[in-house]
Amino acid sequence: MAIDRLDEWLIAENVDGSRQFILHSQYPRFVGEIVDNDRGGSDVTEFEWMDEPPLDATIMARLMREAGEAIAEYDRRLIDE
Repeated sequence: MAIDRLDEWLIAENVDGSRQFILHSQYPRFVGEIVDNDRGGSDVTEFEWMDEPPLDATIMARLMREAGEAIAEYDRRLIDE
């Protein structure tokens, strides 16, 4: 069975659970590491781009906002379980 289409945002961990990542599976595709910040939230760092990163600051800002929203939704669902 083949995967037709992945969800746009995926959250993943490494095998030992010590690092967490967010993947954007649609163009422009990238992986970023999720790290806790000192404000009680999360930041996305250490980007690895699979496609050319957007040069338009508006597109980059939208992707970062959407990544933050996806992480917050994931965290909310974990708390609700």
